[in-house]
Amino acid sequence: MRHPQFYLRFSPLLVVTGLILLSMALSFDGLYGQDAHEYLRLSRVYFDFLKGKISVLGHDAHSELAGGYPIAGALLRFLLPDSGLSLLVVSWLSAGLAVWMFERLLRLWAPGTSPKSRWTFTGLVLVASPYFIRAGITVMSDALGLFFLLGALYWGLEVLESGRARSAVWAAFFAGVAVITRLTAAAFLLPFAMAIGWHLLQRRQFGWAIAAVLAGVVALLPHFYFGVMENLTQNVFDHATLRDWSASSFFKRYFSNSNGAYQYFLPNGLYIFAPLAHPGFCLPVSLLFLMAKKTDFHHPSQRVLLACLAIFLFFIGGLPCQNMRYLLPAYIVLLLFLFPAWDRVFSYGFYFFKKLTWTIFSLVFLVQVVGTIKILVHPVSRNRLEKSLASGIRQVATSGDTVFTFDMDGAMRSYLPDFQIKNLWERRYEDFPVGSFILFNEGGLRAQWQGQNPMLNWDFANEKYQVREMWRQTNGWALYKIEGSK
Repeated sequence: MRHPQFYLRFSPLLVVTGLILLSMALSFDGLYGQDAHEYLRLSRVYFDFLKGKISVLGHDAHSELAGGYPIAGALLRFLLPDSGLSLLVVSWLSAGLAVWMFERLLRLWAPGTSPKSRWTFTGLVLVASPYFIRAGITVMSDALGLFFLLGALYWGLEVLESGRARSAVWAAFFAGVAVITRLTAAAFLLPFAMAIGWHLLQRRQFGWAIAAVLAGVVALLPHFYFGVMENLTQNVFDHATLRDWSASSFFKRYFSNSNGAYQYFLPNGLYIFAPLAHPGFCLPVSLLFLMAKKTDFHHPSQRVLLACLAIFLFFIGGLPCQNMRYLLPAYIVLLLFLFPAWDRVFSYGFYFFKKLTWTIFSLVFLVQVVGTIKILVHPVSRNRLEKSLASGIRQVATSGDTVFTFDMDGAMRSYLPDFQIKNLWERRYEDFPVGSFILFNEGGLRAQWQGQNPMLNWDFANEKYQVREMWRQTNGWALYKIEGSK
């Protein structure tokens, strides 16, 4: 009879299976919001490029999204019949691989701990984490980026902890693909790579240092190779979000820029601590600080990770936005620091207070389930809204018609590929052809976009043209038809 620990090795497969079943139960294809549909568009373009075809999607805007995730979807497209499904499968598999890599990190971080402790910790605070689950069932780069980041950390810590110089090659490669998958990962991995490089040079491991640099360069090449096709390669400092980076953002909770006007509950200086107390991660995890000891913090590599975390949070806090997805790397590092305290709770709890320990773990799991339900409401409802709007347009418009819209243009291009979709944000329009349509939500968009192209274009259309409402949904979205000039 096999030891129960043998079956724990298959936990990542259970994670993938669970995510697939959850997606099926929710009838959720992972597509929601502009970024998800842009990843889908890029994946289709890259697949055409790999097959030697010219893209026929008819969208000439340049993307600022990193290329790693759509490239992975394009490669998988050779095995699967649909680009959207390929990207979703990448997310499912990446989540499972991230779980596997995280457990390997725990083994490296605390080799004397039991598999049951490591896998229970992984399951309760990572697998059941609401933002991790969302990453695993959405067409977004979060799960794949997290897997690559964990790989870079694992092999990098092998260098720092065990002195295995050859692991630096794998660390550099995973760091490179992590950066071209999630650009924000560079803020964490760049100082981490510098620490590894310094470690190698101090020990005169020049050959492995050169090999690591070459591996990192090779990992970055796909982004530039595919970017040439649509001029996606650009100066990283030219990214719209990065251009507005400022240390003063730490003290702000209101931002107004090319992405509209946003007001948040807390200033950025407090938002960056969300992994400690936000229910989207694991609300009770901060209680482990009560069981932490000074001796838990004794490895030199821990100081390296702490410095990287501080630099990363400083970078995130200066961005003119608040996005919890950006904080997943910080959450992972937090879990590594708190694992010794967890292992103490796990060992003592099941030895002295077994029933109480099971009760506490069950309550934590219940909190995770409630948090997951709340976190998934937005992407699932947005997905259904997008499909509903596309279906409504098909009922009153015909193939080839022009539809002007904003915030929904990516979704409409995905679901209405035979229509001409125009984005009201990209430029000011001076002409709205008679017979064209406008899909818009004036009440939901005016406060955020007042004085910017979406509202200026909408007001111009109503001022100069006869605009007839064709239908309206309860959430404020409506379809209008241009019937002539005033």
